[in-house]
Amino acid sequence: MADIYLRGKTWWGRIQKNGQDIRESLGTRSESVARQRLAVWLADLETQAWGGKPRLTLNAVIAAFITEHGPSLRPSTLRRYGVSINWLNEHFKGRLLLDLRAKDLKDFETARRTAGASAPTVRRDLACLSTIFGFAIENEWADINPVIPFLKQRAKRGLREAPPRTRYLSRAEEARLLESSVPYVRDAILFAIYTGLRQEEQFSLTWPQIDLAQKQLTVSAETAKGKRERTVILLQPALDVLARMPRHLTSPYVFHHGAATTKRGPRRAAAIARPERNDGERFNHLDRGLRNAAGRGKVRALRWHDLRRTHGCRLLQEEKWSLEMVRDQLGHRSVVQTERAYAFLEVEARRTAAHGAGTNPGTGEGALIAQEIDAATGKPIEAQKPAQGQRTDLKKRIRSAR
Repeated sequence: MADIYLRGKTWWGRIQKNGQDIRESLGTRSESVARQRLAVWLADLETQAWGGKPRLTLNAVIAAFITEHGPSLRPSTLRRYGVSINWLNEHFKGRLLLDLRAKDLKDFETARRTAGASAPTVRRDLACLSTIFGFAIENEWADINPVIPFLKQRAKRGLREAPPRTRYLSRAEEARLLESSVPYVRDAILFAIYTGLRQEEQFSLTWPQIDLAQKQLTVSAETAKGKRERTVILLQPALDVLARMPRHLTSPYVFHHGAATTKRGPRRAAAIARPERNDGERFNHLDRGLRNAAGRGKVRALRWHDLRRTHGCRLLQEEKWSLEMVRDQLGHRSVVQTERAYAFLEVEARRTAAHGAGTNPGTGEGALIAQEIDAATGKPIEAQKPAQGQRTDLKKRIRSAR
């Protein structure tokens, strides 16, 4: 038995199947359209009864994906998926999952590029759609994933990821960056360079994860990429940071807002915020602090992840660690991933072999901190020190003066 009825101004469908009463909005105010949609609904149920796939819209599958699979994703991954999902939901609004073909994916690519998205951004959007199709296949809502062959075919025409970054700090750049940083940002930068932790791994780090006797820390599976726990060996500069890091009375976090003072040395110890004034909340990131320090130190094109890459380069070039040891320190899935990430160092090794040591300032065994020369002016690059004990951000100083 099947029929339609009005609820308010919208037509609904009602079907009795296996003794159950199934009701669903048909999303229209037109009776004729409602009857057509009821017929489609009945045909869909009949298809499923004989082993066919349900005709779900992509929007419905995305909603199920977020509800069921979202909690298992890392916060950063979920944020990135959220950007792609907003575009996918809008572009494919009302489209059935099983009706999507290569032409539809090409139309989506064209629309995103017209909106100003780069090729790597469009590829990430389609990679998100591929993950959603994989989720649908797991739930037996689809049999094939049309995105995978489309991405392979379009990669030949330029739809590929951006080239991997190879940026890392020379010793001279590190010296200028640290000299131009306020103390709490300086400590966070030093810790990143000499542990190689990812940003979320570092700022979610708690004191129980640190074993000072063994000079190591444990990255938990909850924050590690790939959900794989690992042990990170602490180099001496990282141990020095932990030795002077102020602890909060109730908060377990290593990098918390109570440590955010611009004072140095003994003055810093006296400036630690009292518990009633600081709840020990962790930093989410220190991107602005790094950006300001890099600007004052004239260190160009630097991101927080480049500090992790600097750690890997130092282990390979200066500490002479094996690829297997670097893989375990950084938490790579395999040695192949480590080789690919640091393949650019082979070019620098050949340059050094051809032109001698010192070609790559700040790298290599026993390297000294060389002062770099500005290519535009021909003069030595000097860092601009921040004003200690004062706010260095102009907007913050204006707000505090009000």
